[in-house]
Amino acid sequence: MKIVITAGGTSERIDDVRTITNSSTGSLSYAIGQAFLKQAGPGGPIEKIYYLHGLRAKAPEDPIVEAIPISGVLDLQENLNRVLTEDKIDVCVHAMAVSDYMVHQVTTLDKLMGTEDPEHAQDLSGNKISSDIDDLIIHMKRSPKVISGIKKASPDTTLVGFKLLSGVPHEQLIDVGYRLLQKNDCDFVMANDLQEIGKDYHKGYLIHRDKTYDTMQTNEEIAEMIVRRVLEARS
Repeated sequence: MKIVITAGGTSERIDDVRTITNSSTGSLSYAIGQAFLKQAGPGGPIEKIYYLHGLRAKAPEDPIVEAIPISGVLDLQENLNRVLTEDKIDVCVHAMAVSDYMVHQVTTLDKLMGTEDPEHAQDLSGNKISSDIDDLIIHMKRSPKVISGIKKASPDTTLVGFKLLSGVPHEQLIDVGYRLLQKNDCDFVMANDLQEIGKDYHKGYLIHRDKTYDTMQTNEEIAEMIVRRVLEARS
């Protein structure tokens, strides 16, 4: 069985030294990777793990793990599509915190309003934007939805999607997670609320195709349940 796990967060480049990213550390994905590795070894069902991870996320170390560092959304999309089409992937656990927006253009308030003095125009060229510029404006555009292309590229792959909300009623969390499952042909969706995540606890709900769900309390419980349900689905 060959597995793809995405981990951590994407980073969208502003210039060569500045990026926009998120706070994801990839700790849950790491736990999932470790749980799959427990099923590897002689006679085990796990043959290979492709681990696509953000630059701040740690990858499991094992001979069967191929770690692929990822920067932005387009980098993720390209590498994920390559793996899905070049190899036969049985399972994809898409846990990466993918940016909803990418940098489209960097400008200034004066340029945007058409009030810039041509004789004192701010220079935005070069590899690093000057730190002397006042009122820098970063124009962002919607990122492609990477999850929507996974089953299109590999229809027989068992897909686990993830949905994170913050401070919503439990019923709404399950409804939103289930809509993600239906929209992207996921086999399972792990729904969680930021308000239920702390240093030593992580409450999560693994939603099934019939909208029933498993409830877990820690990263380790979530990882073990995902592996259990995926192996059941592939048996």
